Amino acid sequence: MDFTYYLPEIFFGLIVAVALIWGICFAREMFLFSKGKTICIHCKHAASKVSSKKYLFLLPVSFGETYENAEQYLPSHLKPIMGTNHIPTGRRACWVELYSCSKCRKEQVTVTDFLLVRGQEDVKATYILPCEPFLKLIERWESMAVTGIHV
Repeated sequence: MDFTYYLPEIFFGLIVAVALIWGICFAREMFLFSKGKTICIHCKHAASKVSSKKYLFLLPVSFGETYENAEQYLPSHLKPIMGTNHIPTGRRACWVELYSCSKCRKEQVTVTDFLLVRGQEDVKATYILPCEPFLKLIERWESMAVTGIHV
């Protein structure tokens, strides 16, 4: 028999294998997330939260607007705010959490872009990004928290 005779079974097997691998990766990510961890973007091992603190930033994006290339856009457009009561109606905000990998010791952040709707956070996207571009923003947020200056 010719190789092409088994082609549908081969394609089906490949699709099942890819779906199974994706499912395992997804389950691992959800398990780590439930334990306050995420996957390191550098070495793919577990990264733990550096602190329980979450940093809140305002985005210059309204309800239905989008932005391209989150890694470039977010560090240059986020504005630190001290609480969800400082989010104007219809504007989106981001929670930023700092993580550190136990294996490679590199830091990263998770950025959760959300819209506050009737007191509930409607999550638009979650990104895992390198920490370096966000360090100045986090320092600015910390200094605002210490001095009590609210934007």
